[in-house]
Amino acid sequence: MGPKDKKRTGKPFPKGRQTTDADIAVVRALVGDVEPGRDQLIEHLHTLNDHFGRLSAGNIAALAHLLGLAQIDVYETATFYAHFKVGGEQGQDAPITLRICDGPACRMAGAKALLKDAMAACDDQVRISAAPCQGACDTPPSAIVGKTRISSATVEKFTSHNNVPSPLPAIKDIPLPSASDIAKAVSKAELRGMGGAGFPVARKWAFFDGVPNPRVLVVNADEGEPGTFKDRYLLETEPEKVLRGMLIAAQALNVQDVFFYLRDEYPHIHAMLGGVFKRMEIDSVTLHLRRGAGAYICGEETALLNSLEGKRGQPRNRPPYPAKHGYKGRPTITHNVETLYWIADIAVRGAEAYLSEGRPRFYSLSGRIKNPGVYRAASTTMVKGLIDMAGGIVDGHRFTAFLPGGASGGIFPARFEDKAMDFGVFEELGGFVGSGALTVLSDHDDVWDVARTLAAFFMNESCGKCTPCRIGTEKMLGLIDNPQGNADLIHDLSDAMRDASICGLGQAAPNPVLSLLSHFEEDDR
Repeated sequence: MGPKDKKRTGKPFPKGRQTTDADIAVVRALVGDVEPGRDQLIEHLHTLNDHFGRLSAGNIAALAHLLGLAQIDVYETATFYAHFKVGGEQGQDAPITLRICDGPACRMAGAKALLKDAMAACDDQVRISAAPCQGACDTPPSAIVGKTRISSATVEKFTSHNNVPSPLPAIKDIPLPSASDIAKAVSKAELRGMGGAGFPVARKWAFFDGVPNPRVLVVNADEGEPGTFKDRYLLETEPEKVLRGMLIAAQALNVQDVFFYLRDEYPHIHAMLGGVFKRMEIDSVTLHLRRGAGAYICGEETALLNSLEGKRGQPRNRPPYPAKHGYKGRPTITHNVETLYWIADIAVRGAEAYLSEGRPRFYSLSGRIKNPGVYRAASTTMVKGLIDMAGGIVDGHRFTAFLPGGASGGIFPARFEDKAMDFGVFEELGGFVGSGALTVLSDHDDVWDVARTLAAFFMNESCGKCTPCRIGTEKMLGLIDNPQGNADLIHDLSDAMRDASICGLGQAAPNPVLSLLSHFEEDDR
């Protein structure tokens, strides 16, 4: 229908893809009655993607219609996240997707060959893709089909059918310390955030002084740093303690809403938390369980807030800071899963016990060690001490290098094994301990190949918002082919990325390459 038809009928012909009654009925049957707006957009996208195996154009148009959004708003959000498959038509069979982990620990366990063999053997009904770390570095190699993880363990140690914690009683029935008492204890214990940045918890809580209600607490359980799986371990083994720490923090901060943002690779934990949250009775606090969708950048605080609001997970410029203007403009504090664990521990045992134990934390150990896993140890524990706790180096290998803090923390030669895995130690060497993800390398590994893998990871995970990170990560990957010859260019590029990137991804992305140039000699390899 053209302009003449418009004049003839007197009604404009709407532009763009039109929704159909059939599409709307199908989507409505799956998502139910929805409130207008973007708040639950990603949850609805998960519902449709889980059911159909993809998001068709008809799905997107119908969901946009039901939510009162422009179709481009739904489309741009869906295409940002790796776990949503956008395209194809409703009713067509979607190919099965097998995502094989390409993280350091899984590559050491043969993931590269597994990926190659799988791609050669698959047919049109199976889509094979490399994926970033899936949080299963203790049982590599790991692969996920739909919601099912395949690893050397073959069966999940934890499912929604067992080890489910009993319902926590109403908050008024839990003997919790007063807000002032727990704030003093946390300050005395010198507790720091365990998500990676290590910011003092007491200082973060002080940002809430004088801010108005309603307030928000966000639990960041989207651990995506390669080599990190401690939050998964804590939620599998001691969820009651994590949830108790969440309640204590909620009371101390006087929040009205708690958002628990869980990475999508942990469906068994999502099932457990969904059941527990339904049974929990918390006075004046509303719990919200949200799924991530495969975006490493959402580990960054403000990117996570955008994701909670149903947007692309891109970092925000600061100021304003989340403690003043966070989720939907409300004052917001974000805590990591392990941080909540220690808040609960300090509330029960006291600051003195925490300090006397050496400010303990949980370390994720993987790579060329005999017993990969999560280990509780003092923050002053040295690299070699953690390796000994894990049974030492595997037979037939010689310890040559390690990553103290996942992909972002740098790569260091074995001669630094007497360094403590504590905040502030590796910063002096151009790296950091971050989330405590210690990945051990041996003489069977090429450190520059590891750096190349990590550079590719940062390039793929860059959200694309700022030029220094978007272009810098791509350029860095090319310069690694001749690192010594390109050393001056690498340092210039790194300076630009660190000075001008909006968030920590672009600022930390050069660390693996810079640490190799700074600290490795021929006899270190």
